[in-house]
Amino acid sequence: MKKQMNRKAFLQQMAILSGGVGIGLGTVTGKAFGQIPAAYAGNAEAGKVLVIIQLGGGNDGLNTVIPAEDDLYHAARPNISIKKDAALKLDQGMYLHPSAVGLKKLYDEGQVSIAQNIGYPNPNRSHFRATDIWNTGSDAGTLWDEGWAGRYLKTRYPEFPIALAKHPMAIQLGSVESLLFQSDQGGFSTVFEDPNLFYQLVSGTPADTDIPPATLAGDELGFLKQIAAASVQYAGVIRDGATKGKNSLSYPTSNLGRQFSIVSKLISGGLETPVYLLNIGGFDTHANQLTQHANLWKTISEAVKTFQVDMDNQNLSDRINIMTFSEFGRRVNQNGTAGTDHGTAAPMFFIGKTVRGGLIGANPNLKALDNNGDLKFNYDYRQVYSTVLRDHLGLDNVRTQQIFNSTFERLPIYKNSPDALPEAVSIELTSPWPNPATDNTLLQFGIFEEAYINLALFDLQGRQLKLIDSGLRKVGSYSVRFDVNGYASGHYLISLSTNRGGRVTRQLVIQ
Repeated sequence: MKKQMNRKAFLQQMAILSGGVGIGLGTVTGKAFGQIPAAYAGNAEAGKVLVIIQLGGGNDGLNTVIPAEDDLYHAARPNISIKKDAALKLDQGMYLHPSAVGLKKLYDEGQVSIAQNIGYPNPNRSHFRATDIWNTGSDAGTLWDEGWAGRYLKTRYPEFPIALAKHPMAIQLGSVESLLFQSDQGGFSTVFEDPNLFYQLVSGTPADTDIPPATLAGDELGFLKQIAAASVQYAGVIRDGATKGKNSLSYPTSNLGRQFSIVSKLISGGLETPVYLLNIGGFDTHANQLTQHANLWKTISEAVKTFQVDMDNQNLSDRINIMTFSEFGRRVNQNGTAGTDHGTAAPMFFIGKTVRGGLIGANPNLKALDNNGDLKFNYDYRQVYSTVLRDHLGLDNVRTQQIFNSTFERLPIYKNSPDALPEAVSIELTSPWPNPATDNTLLQFGIFEEAYINLALFDLQGRQLKLIDSGLRKVGSYSVRFDVNGYASGHYLISLSTNRGGRVTRQLVIQ
């Protein structure tokens, strides 16, 4: 995927900007894209917020979610393993780092899901390349320069960059825009470290309305102009949100605590931004890991717990979810300097009132390591992203498949996620849309192993009324438009079955 500014779209945006920022870009309708129904523009759930914490450096998963009852763990780490008497007990023989007291309290309240052994095939151990893989949603052998969140935001804001949304489409607390938010239409995020300083920096700055030259350098200049235009538009919005918003309690004085404090003010101040990115570094623990790792998880735990209580106090917690990720885990065996080197699979945390709570997946298997002596992953990280996009942010399965160029089964992270971990062979059929249907309805289904399928309409007595679609289908997501004209008003069943014995049924109401 190549990141280049769509020149026609950029020139159109410059034409809009030439009218002046004072008219308010958020009111421009972007007629070039037409009126797109919500379900076709990403089907996003209004008000849902995803807060991502990037754990920079490669978090040691085995000392975060600890197999403290496994003798192999202690044998591999004679100097840095954490004994179960010191750790915080979870479930199925696993323990949480003793510094993560606030997270443990949230876990006990059912507000933390922990997905174990998340990774991908042929993992890369370079900080830079591995971070790019996680940010883009690619596999180890594919180079993309668009972020998975950028591709999601492109579906949510189809008029960008011709028209900018009323509120920032994504916010990153930091100084350099992450690849996570890049797309072939440009970057979707607004990046700053302090709302007031950001406003002071761009306050009074006019939009540059000169059309760039039709050259490669002109295209690069177009990106810079686009960023500048968005900054001018959003500086006041962000400042006003931070001023109107509040913290219901004091935040920790750590940098991560400060970042969460800002996010709290922006959300409570009325910003409709769906994705935030926060950062905490220091996880490259090659030496003297115990103290450094303990301080890091104390910092995360305190900041996250404060934010959750704050959002609950302000009646905002039902629509917010926090997700952590790091570019890789660490080696199973400790090294010679009381630390750990770059490894593979690791756990991911999901915090909020909409999660199922508890551990997801089997414990790390220290008896069956890969050829390098590292952990084997159980679930692909793109399964996690697909679950977040669909079950938290409300994206449909077809667009989720398009974001990753493949179909990934979801994990039971949220209360509306699948009830169980995916099996070796499975299919998925989503509810028809619209439902009830008066004219036609869209049927979407996913195939996770090549199979012959039958998609059919049945009455409530089990009689097949119409074979809608059939044949051999490869792995992927599919959509079929079904005309309901000619069928009597009432309740029907849509059934998807395969030659492998799988069957999923959804109810359809025809008006």
